[in-house]
Amino acid sequence: MRALTKLPGYLLALLILFFFACGEDAPQKSVSLEDIRPKAAQKNSLKAKENPADTLQAYLNYYANDSSGLGIAQIFLDSIRETHFLDRFTPVIQRFQLKDSSQQNYAYQRWIFKDSSSCTEAFYNWLDQAGKNKSSVGLNTGQIWSLNHAFFMIGKKEIILVSSSNPISVKNWVKWNTGTPDFRGFCYIFYAKPKKKTIWMNYTNNKIITL
Repeated sequence: MRALTKLPGYLLALLILFFFACGEDAPQKSVSLEDIRPKAAQKNSLKAKENPADTLQAYLNYYANDSSGLGIAQIFLDSIRETHFLDRFTPVIQRFQLKDSSQQNYAYQRWIFKDSSSCTEAFYNWLDQAGKNKSSVGLNTGQIWSLNHAFFMIGKKEIILVSSSNPISVKNWVKWNTGTPDFRGFCYIFYAKPKKKTIWMNYTNNKIITL
């Protein structure tokens, strides 16, 4: 009988405990720093790591100990981004503005292709309209049309163009490029000068030979 008289008290106590348990907040899920970091900041961080200027700087530093004489003092991403005929053949393009220690400015453009066939095809298509008034240019003999000094280095899977309003040191740029980590030789090199004959060259046994 005593147990029966205590039963209502037990029930009341359980009811009170149940009431307070329901009133408590549900346990919160833990949040990491990655979850609360602004997404834009994450994207900007990735972009900073993939800055192509770092690649060119690494290339320049790679050969800086030799007497290449480039003397590049500053490197900027090209903000003008004028389109070039070669742009249609590959999406992998690097464009920079360079300034050397004498304050001479250069425009550096590099087109990277998936294989040698793609590179050669792009180069030949460009030659078909590289003359004055977009006329075809003969390989190793033709006249490249250019308003500035323009030096081309055609590699196995890349085409590099260095242009400037001032004369360009072919020897120094060839020497620099042959020292870069992924150099695989030149297919063609040539120097186009405003209103002057284009100079076509070969690079054999570490020597530049004018054709």
